[in-house]
Amino acid sequence: MPKRPLTLIHTSDVHLESDTFGRGEEGLSYRRRIQGAFHKVVDMVCEKKADLFLIAGDLFDSNRVPESGVEFVNAELRRIPCPVILIPGNHDCYDHRSIYKKADFTLAGSHVHTLTEEEGRTITFPELQATVWGKGLVEHDPAFRPLAGVPARLDDWWHIGMAHGYFVEEEGFQRSSPVTPEEIDQSGLDYLAMGHVHVFNDLSQGSTTSCYPGTPAPLYMGVDDGGSVAVVTLDPEKGVAITQQKVVL
Repeated sequence: MPKRPLTLIHTSDVHLESDTFGRGEEGLSYRRRIQGAFHKVVDMVCEKKADLFLIAGDLFDSNRVPESGVEFVNAELRRIPCPVILIPGNHDCYDHRSIYKKADFTLAGSHVHTLTEEEGRTITFPELQATVWGKGLVEHDPAFRPLAGVPARLDDWWHIGMAHGYFVEEEGFQRSSPVTPEEIDQSGLDYLAMGHVHVFNDLSQGSTTSCYPGTPAPLYMGVDDGGSVAVVTLDPEKGVAITQQKVVL
């Protein structure tokens, strides 16, 4: 039975509840701007009737998230009709203080999944003929390899991965949470959703299509300017394609 075509919306580095500009009026304005950008991304997921919504780390700017921030995210995720998969990033890492240990985002619905296991975990979606693999980032240092332990392919399904880390051109380049071209190429994944870098960048290697989608709400841009997400189409005949989609604020 041939695989069915899929449409994914891939975002990362949203940085909700950022205190970059303090807790005063300027900081409140910026936090509202980020919330507005994430709301627009969720609108896009619904409008495009996406099959999966992937959030590849740093949904939050830190693990110090007020209850209002958790309520906002749950309200947004509740609007989404397709499966949602989240992984921690370096800002909202899965340590003892993690927001993913303090808040239950599945309260938004059974369609919400968090991949936090250090060794990685795979979720299967038989109705989509797809699997999604990812792992929890506990400590952001050079010893953490976001693509270590990617499981072998099973069946003729779409194989999708999620990773939060820094793309390095060659092994030995000292960066925290490194991901090399060879690791992407040898992952066996059809699509790898990356997070960490705030600008769109195609990272495809060999038969694995991959990118940084950019952040929905760039830090040093004007109020009227937005960021981007990745719209990914997986077609059994045409292959995997990425489109950078602007988020208009």
